[in-house]
Amino acid sequence: MGLIDIYNRSKILKTLTFALINLTMLPVVLLLFTLDPLVKLKFIKIRSERIGHLAANTEVFLRRLDMGIIKKRKIKFIGITGTKIANKQLLKMYKRVLPIIQVPEIINGTIIQLLFNKMSLVAKLGFFKDLPMESNEYKEFSYGKPVLKFTGPEKIKGEGLLREMGLKGNDWFICFHSRGPKYLAHELKSIDTSYHDYRNWDIATAMKAVEYINSKGGYAVRMGAIVEKRLPDMGSSRVIDYATKHRSEFGDIYLPSRCKFFLGDGCGLNQVGQIFNVPEAWVNVLPLENPPWSCRGVYIPKKLYSLRKKRLLTFKEIVDSGLSNAWRADEYKNAGVRWVDNTPEEILDLVKEVNERIDGAWRETEEDREFQKRFRALFRQGSHCHGFLSRIGAKFLRENKHLLE
Repeated sequence: MGLIDIYNRSKILKTLTFALINLTMLPVVLLLFTLDPLVKLKFIKIRSERIGHLAANTEVFLRRLDMGIIKKRKIKFIGITGTKIANKQLLKMYKRVLPIIQVPEIINGTIIQLLFNKMSLVAKLGFFKDLPMESNEYKEFSYGKPVLKFTGPEKIKGEGLLREMGLKGNDWFICFHSRGPKYLAHELKSIDTSYHDYRNWDIATAMKAVEYINSKGGYAVRMGAIVEKRLPDMGSSRVIDYATKHRSEFGDIYLPSRCKFFLGDGCGLNQVGQIFNVPEAWVNVLPLENPPWSCRGVYIPKKLYSLRKKRLLTFKEIVDSGLSNAWRADEYKNAGVRWVDNTPEEILDLVKEVNERIDGAWRETEEDREFQKRFRALFRQGSHCHGFLSRIGAKFLRENKHLLE
């Protein structure tokens, strides 16, 4: 049994560690109170261990500062994070706009956890605050401006990466990525990650959409850090398997910031595109109340098939049952439903819509507007995604209008 296991199983050790942290922080509290008339210091938790939280949580906080949603009032905000960093390039860029201190993680992030525990002395006094994602971050990502910028040398490095992958001059590209079990299993070795299986899907089902992008003169760049398999050989230099041939922490940030749009499913890497206000095309979204946060996003969800009723559940049935906000695979299985992945044709239709919207060629019908209105009406005040500003795929709703009944 390792040190981490001993700590996690021992209430006495946890209590003693917690007391020691509070005792150690007493001089810090006295210093903060002494400085308070001159400068109000507030320490915020930066969740750096997963790229999605590092990007989204930090961005929401900084945009709220810029938009005046969080009042500064002579407050000096300082970020605190551990030493496990999902992407060093992204943390480096956030350090340019926010002071961030890295604290050693002695036992599985113990110090960070205790500092921001609601019962810790510094947290109870309001000096330390966590940054959990809340529902309805839609205004920040729809109307706020990105807080990060690349330096001159970083831009040169990024252009070099594009040339290395075969792109030249005004060539345009999309990024695409599918969530799979391999990455999470690698990052969380001690945890059974099958609870997230409902979010996985096969990258092969995106290849019709990739062919469409190629037919329009664009490149398609497959993203990912640890992927299940290489892409099939499509005989085209415009399909680039960056994940297995060119991948770097720098590229993971630069490419989503430069692409025409990001085809994904709402996983952590997709958040990188969102923080740069890049349009989003999300497929295989589950749970239903997990749309893109930006008004530039368009998405289609997985459908749910009831084993008892022997048919697909309507969107209203999904919402009424609570499955629209189910974040564990066993919640679906216990409810007697199975998730149905989007088809290659559905993904293709969504990609066509997003591409045409960006190009100004999309034409929306009155029926499309009515379907969107009916879908949004399902999520009343208090629901996780009430007031979301992204859209559900138009053709997806046309072909599944029976699910709106």
